Amino acid sequence: MKKILHIFFILIAGTSYSQNPLQSISKTYLRTNPFDIRFSSFIASLQQDPWFTIESYSRRTDTSFFYITGIYKNFNPFHYPPTELRLVLAEEEIIHVDSLKTHDTIMNLQLLGIIDSGAVNSKLVEKEFKRFHKNQADRFSSNTYGNFKEKNGKITAEIYNYFVFPFSIAPVTIAWGILPDTNKYSFTMTIRFKVKENIATYIVTPGEL
Repeated sequence: MKKILHIFFILIAGTSYSQNPLQSISKTYLRTNPFDIRFSSFIASLQQDPWFTIESYSRRTDTSFFYITGIYKNFNPFHYPPTELRLVLAEEEIIHVDSLKTHDTIMNLQLLGIIDSGAVNSKLVEKEFKRFHKNQADRFSSNTYGNFKEKNGKITAEIYNYFVFPFSIAPVTIAWGILPDTNKYSFTMTIRFKVKENIATYIVTPGEL
């Protein structure tokens, strides 16, 4: 599937960046920190990682975007045991909200801790979601929250977008809920960035800097 895995029908608002929170999060949750090395070296580290099995890999061409996904073994940065720990790194085209509707491409890095269905597992991913927010939210300038409720009012999915002043695009999003078409739960962390001159950097909307 040549597109990023989207968590359940909640619109992820805007995107932004700050070195300190991204460094902390990357060092805590990723095997290799993409903000410490050149982007090409980060890709090479995924290809050479004995704990990471690549399932799909597409280079960028004139007609397609970069995409890689795979499964980790013997690595788990979360506080629950997922049945599948998946990494997705996908390039995406965005349109900025400036007067020229400028087109741009960004990278979306997702880490998904997928676990089987059931009330107990639902609580595990929800707890991971709350733990991340408690430990990391204060590193960012602001955040936005959303949720999905059933007719009886029960919350079955939640999402936070984390922002860094003065950028309008949230560099980090977390969510928990049921993955579409699977009936499996997941805690999903998304990191967004721009690759410029082979370096992962902030996403800057025209006119912001």
